[in-house]
Amino acid sequence: MDRNGNRDKGFFSVMYRTRFKASKNGTTVVNLSLLFSLIALLSAPWLVILGLLAALVMGYRFSIDRDGLGFEQRFEDVVRNAAVNVKQAVGHVTEDPSR
Repeated sequence: MDRNGNRDKGFFSVMYRTRFKASKNGTTVVNLSLLFSLIALLSAPWLVILGLLAALVMGYRFSIDRDGLGFEQRFEDVVRNAAVNVKQAVGHVTEDPSR
């Protein structure tokens, strides 16, 4: 959400917030962003299709959640936060222990 309380309508933000879920007996087993799912489909379509078919045979149910709970941040903020976290982690790893 932006400062005015409006949802970000950017392509990546919408794809990040929209979740692909697989569940069985009411328990969610897979909760992936549509963005990741699309990248996986483009990278290895045979693997995704075989996985979906196997899950259907085993009785899993699929659903799409347009406003995934816990994924309200803008995609740009998520990427920015991840970059800061990586920089901090690398900084801690490369610190001189003699100091």
